Amino acid sequence: MLDAAEKMLVNDNFTVVERFELPERPAHYAPIPQFLFDSKVGSYLKRNFNDHDGKLWFHQTAALEALSRGENVVVSTSTASGKSMIFRAMAFHKALLEKQSRILVFYPLRALAADQMRGWELMAKELGLPISFVGKIDGSVLLDDRVNILRTSRIIVMTPDVCHAWMMYRLALPMVRRFVQSLSTIIMDEAHTLEGVFGSNFAFLIRRLVAARTYLIKNTQDKLQLVAATATIRDPAAHMKLLTGMPFTVIDHEQDGSPMHCRVVAHVGCPEGEELAVAKEIHSRLLQSQQEGSFITFLDSRKGVEALAMASGTKQEMGLNTADVLPYRAGYDIVDRLGIEERLQTGSLKGIISTSALELGIDLPHLQIGINIGVPNTRKSYRQRLGRIGRNGPGYFLVVATPPAFVGFGTSFHEYHNLPVELSHLYLDNRFMQFAHGRCLVTEQESLSAPLRAPKGIEWPDGFNDLYGAARPGGNRPTEFEAIASLGGDNPHHGYPLRNVGELSYKIKIHRDASSIGDLNQIQALRECYPGGTYLHLARAYEVKGWVTNSFETYIRVAMTSPQKRTSPRIRTWVNTGISSTVQDRNILAGDHGFLAESMMKITQRVVGYTDQRSGIYHDYRELQKRDPNLRAQTRNFRTTGVVFGLDYMWFKDSNIKRRFVNKLRDVFVREYSVATQDIGIAWSKIAVPQWNKSRISGGCVAIFDETYGSLRLTEHIFRDFKHLLDRIASGARADDDEELQDVACRVKRKFLLLRSMPFSKSFRTRPQATSKCSRQDRQSPIERPG
Repeated sequence: MLDAAEKMLVNDNFTVVERFELPERPAHYAPIPQFLFDSKVGSYLKRNFNDHDGKLWFHQTAALEALSRGENVVVSTSTASGKSMIFRAMAFHKALLEKQSRILVFYPLRALAADQMRGWELMAKELGLPISFVGKIDGSVLLDDRVNILRTSRIIVMTPDVCHAWMMYRLALPMVRRFVQSLSTIIMDEAHTLEGVFGSNFAFLIRRLVAARTYLIKNTQDKLQLVAATATIRDPAAHMKLLTGMPFTVIDHEQDGSPMHCRVVAHVGCPEGEELAVAKEIHSRLLQSQQEGSFITFLDSRKGVEALAMASGTKQEMGLNTADVLPYRAGYDIVDRLGIEERLQTGSLKGIISTSALELGIDLPHLQIGINIGVPNTRKSYRQRLGRIGRNGPGYFLVVATPPAFVGFGTSFHEYHNLPVELSHLYLDNRFMQFAHGRCLVTEQESLSAPLRAPKGIEWPDGFNDLYGAARPGGNRPTEFEAIASLGGDNPHHGYPLRNVGELSYKIKIHRDASSIGDLNQIQALRECYPGGTYLHLARAYEVKGWVTNSFETYIRVAMTSPQKRTSPRIRTWVNTGISSTVQDRNILAGDHGFLAESMMKITQRVVGYTDQRSGIYHDYRELQKRDPNLRAQTRNFRTTGVVFGLDYMWFKDSNIKRRFVNKLRDVFVREYSVATQDIGIAWSKIAVPQWNKSRISGGCVAIFDETYGSLRLTEHIFRDFKHLLDRIASGARADDDEELQDVACRVKRKFLLLRSMPFSKSFRTRPQATSKCSRQDRQSPIERPG
């Protein structure tokens, strides 16, 4: 497909905004560490690396030597740089020499664990070990088989989700206890994924696991060694210290000795809204080439992935075994997922369209072409997706986006490529998260007959000890934790999944007694699987018949429908907040005519209807439920933190201006701080700020908030760097020739600079007559004013 890609880039039908090449890089070697020859591992490496004199790449040797000294090590080198070989070599070496030790290997996704298991099994075979020496436990493994794997395997590949929901809940089982007690090493691959909600939950999980092991061995001197691997962490030492509470030695890009193949990177321009059509045309050209290789297209919308796969297949009969192009995302059942992965490995698929689910270190040797729809949400994602291409030879990576997609944010594509990856976000002060893990810890301590107190010798996040006390039986639990306590029920390990905080999860079923075809959480359900709407799954269309939510079960019932049917939801958002007692860390600036504050918020999101995209007809649930009671509005309520900004000027009360401004503010923010767009919500109407202007509903306010239950305080950066973000908005609008938005950004900046820090004890006051006293220039609309 390489020739087909090059022809497209020089074809007049495609607009190449920018193109550059990433040159190949020669390898840099170092000898195999001598200590590995004490086991079979040294000889194995010498045999397998005889094409370059039995030496390893420089960073591999450096990492292995640090591990031999007993240090915790994080390897932060480029994609395809042999990080897996490092921890595999150390794991087998330890397991062979220390007969009682066990090694636990965490992979963040089941697909990645299944792919990497092949490498573990192949190395075990070449070392002359039985296949059972390495075992895998994830959601696809039957419960009865899991304990047997713990009994027979020395190295266990596991997902964090199963460790949390199954193993830690069953610490009372003797075999589970023996496994935890004999742990000598924990390996964390793709450690950059351990951020946000998932990473913050994992930080508590790893501490709980260490606490259980410490109690069981009764010897704090028996050190547990931690190993992590990633290609995209900005400050790996600081991140891993915060994640685990333990110090790490870093092997980074400066020591990277791996070679690189040449890759061509290009920005393919297209009109706004035409990205999917252009991608479909690119797919068609690649599929018609009938050449070797395959392509992968990344799209951050689950629904978009399904729709593009349906439009891109070249065969009439769509199915796992016949389609040229298939979708891939989270939420598939185990049979479908494994079927797609098998075709990826064998190279029988010509194309795959995926969310971020395939951007991790899965080795897909047939991929030659990578396509990204729009600019990736983060530079971490960009680096990972680029790293899927050209692992075994040259490759092409195309970003399909509007011409100003990069310059609109103040950089060229090449400059964007050269920027460092963003800092990883962990917010361990989330009180709801702390309470949930406190309840899990109590259950684990009861299983071990351990004292009910926060274990000492572990670096627990600030505030955890207090909330652990509230989570204990008989603890004084604040009223605000009643809802999340109810979700945990008698099995908090199952009630509090690692991937979200305090959210319901739904199975997708054809009928009540049918097997689930997939699953999603409440946020995804509101956006993708609302009553009466069309839910896309495995390139098939389903009509949503209704939600079933009661104390016994939660699932969403669907039925197959026409593949041409498409709908979009209408979601309303209500924000209730304040700017006095709810302010976070005194983060408030105020003046007579406006304010900026980071505060606690109560958010209500309600899907009130949907639009049929073919006819353009809007269907309101108030009318729909008259003929079908199952077609009714669904609501999500949660508490979080966010930033609310208000100006008491008529021009800022214009709904269209506020909508454009807050949308652009979110776009700039998520780009600047490596935050996923779906993790941030916005509102420009229905915002209640009682202290603002003596009115409950504030016409001159916008809000931008964390979508996570309890908050990760991601939006705190907006308060701290508001002026910088306004400058970014203005420069981007200037590049887009958007005079109206540029003017709004400049006027907001002038008013923002008049705000001052407010004494926290002082009530916020505004002048009711503020609007009448503003200047004539401020009373004019941005369109009326000259630029």
